[in-house]
Amino acid sequence: MRPRTASISLATQRFHAASRGESRARLYLLRPSLIRSHTHKAAVLVALAGIGLAVGAPFVLNSHAALAGLSDISLYVFLALAASAAVSALAKAGKLHLMQAALGFQVSFLRTFAITLATDFAFLASPLGAAGYGVNIGLLQRAGASWSLATTVVGADQALDLAFFATAVPVSLLFTFGPLTQLIPHASAPLVFAVFAGGGCLAGVVWLNRQRVAAALDATGRRVRWLNERRARLSRFCDSVGRQWRELVGGPKWRLAALLLLTTLQWLLRYGALWFILRELGYRLPLGFVLAVQAVALHAALWTGVPAGGGTGDIALAAAFANWVPRASIATGLVLWRFATLYCPLMLGAASFIALATRGRNSLSAAE
Repeated sequence: MRPRTASISLATQRFHAASRGESRARLYLLRPSLIRSHTHKAAVLVALAGIGLAVGAPFVLNSHAALAGLSDISLYVFLALAASAAVSALAKAGKLHLMQAALGFQVSFLRTFAITLATDFAFLASPLGAAGYGVNIGLLQRAGASWSLATTVVGADQALDLAFFATAVPVSLLFTFGPLTQLIPHASAPLVFAVFAGGGCLAGVVWLNRQRVAAALDATGRRVRWLNERRARLSRFCDSVGRQWRELVGGPKWRLAALLLLTTLQWLLRYGALWFILRELGYRLPLGFVLAVQAVALHAALWTGVPAGGGTGDIALAAAFANWVPRASIATGLVLWRFATLYCPLMLGAASFIALATRGRNSLSAAE
């Protein structure tokens, strides 16, 4: 009896050991999905927290004055701000649709508009706006575009935006030198201008030595094993993107002019909303000054990593305009500004996500 009991005990131990090994193996296989699940939940929580902070920040400044000021705002101001948000999105959709057509990707304008709204939602609801790029590329691929074509369109969109800000912000600063001197303390003004000049010189040096920089990056990529193993695939992808870029840049001049015009319309409507609001409240500040302050404050707030700036942009704007606009009025103005630049895009983007999800791959168009 004892040997049999011992054999049964040994078999039980082996069974439990095998079960533990199987559980560990199963846990090891499930680990990536568990990590993705936790990451997804964390991203959703961060997005909700950031949007909540952005929504509530204007009311934190002076909630009673903001609510009282909103009661005096006429309906046409809200309608004008909602229309500016929609037309701004239409301008961006027109820009993307024009680039897609130039690369031979035929998709209806209505679907491009829905993709644009969904992408703006992702930009606003993600840290650093990082999800916007992936959502844009993914939705274009879902509509039938290749990975390289979708990457080219998204990259060209960002390049046009960068060209607008690289031109508009310096020009605005030149025409608003007087108000800016009131924001910058006299003691730190030389330091600020030195930093801007140093940044410009650094960009110029990098551009003049771009071939050497490219060679250094290429040598670094050869030393990274993961990149070196996928070098052929990456090279084909870069060649495809480069060829499509040349098609865009080397096309008719009217197309480039139209792209620049649509980009200007998109951002002037977005950044001109606050200027329009301040005028309606009785504060006539130069458009260039308002645009330049927004560009600096919002891009700085973006690098906090909190979705939609998390209220830091609102506080920065309130501090920047404190010399000209009282705190009570700026609280009302920021609520209206968030209505045009956050509330409306989020609502339109949510509706677009639902439309794209419910109608499937070939939705919103009979021409696809």
